[in-house]
Amino acid sequence: MTEESTRTSANTVQDRQRQRASRGIGTKAVNGLGSSLPSPPRRRRPALGALAVLLIVGGAALAGLLALRLDSREPVIMLNTDVAVGTEITADMLTTTEVASEGLKLVSESQAKTVIGTYARTSLTKGQLLDTSMVVEGAPFDSSAVRVGVPLTDGQVPGDLRSGDQVRIIRISDGAAEAQPLAIGLFLASSSSDGDRFGGSGSKASATLLVPASAADAVVDAAGNDKLGLALIKRGVSVEDAGLQNLGSS
Repeated sequence: MTEESTRTSANTVQDRQRQRASRGIGTKAVNGLGSSLPSPPRRRRPALGALAVLLIVGGAALAGLLALRLDSREPVIMLNTDVAVGTEITADMLTTTEVASEGLKLVSESQAKTVIGTYARTSLTKGQLLDTSMVVEGAPFDSSAVRVGVPLTDGQVPGDLRSGDQVRIIRISDGAAEAQPLAIGLFLASSSSDGDRFGGSGSKASATLLVPASAADAVVDAAGNDKLGLALIKRGVSVEDAGLQNLGSS
């Protein structure tokens, strides 16, 4: 009786072990196949998903903004030639180009007529976009100032003068008399056999100066006798700051 009870108990234990083994409980991996336990579910990351959506939406919005920016370009006035300070703006000096001009003072193509007949406040260069601060209404110089043309002699003037430079005009000493300051003037424009540059060996150049009317005769006389010298005072002076002054006896 006892032996039969023991055998029955052993069979029951073995049955339980087989059942547990069939369910993968209490057993190790066999032949490298790994455990038969089910893998835990993957965790979802909603923050990364939301970030990806934001990046996609932001990129699309940026592309749309750039497209709108390009579409907002409008034709504006651009200079097709250099313009000396104080020069009257004419239609043949102007052309157009398309830019995004929002918030700027650029002159649009439709406003071109408003700048024709005005005068360059400062020296302007070819390819420069024209804005309203670059021009002045009406003739910038009154009857107290005149334009004079003078030859330029190598060694008697700086070699890099350009339109808008304020200059001191001097009658050079000839040995019998000391050098005499004549006027403070404005360098308007120049021309030379070498193009826009002058001051090189053998070059022949001339310039247009704006001088006080009371000093014009003395300036022309000094130039005619090859006694004219120029000294650079300040670059890029506007018509309002020309500072014309007669330094000689009036």
